[in-house]
Amino acid sequence: MTGVSLFDYWTLAHLGFWAFAGSTIAALKWQRELSLAGCMGLALGWEIFERFAERGWPHLWEHPESFVNAWISDPLTCLVGVSLMFWGFDRWRS
Repeated sequence: MTGVSLFDYWTLAHLGFWAFAGSTIAALKWQRELSLAGCMGLALGWEIFERFAERGWPHLWEHPESFVNAWISDPLTCLVGVSLMFWGFDRWRS
């Protein structure tokens, strides 16, 4: 079941998405600190939307996420995925 523990199988999907976002930001040479803050804001904004959507449309969410999964694991995957791509691009370019 998804969303019950700190990490579930969606953690890999989140990590892949944020790694893609981080590699795109690094390749476009945008300001990294601002871009990372924007990614974190997007991740937290999605969790806020999802919290209200779980209550408003319960038929769309079979397994609502736990607090730990939604507010710790998902933003953590954003931070790790984007930061790893920034680090990887710096190492690759040097």
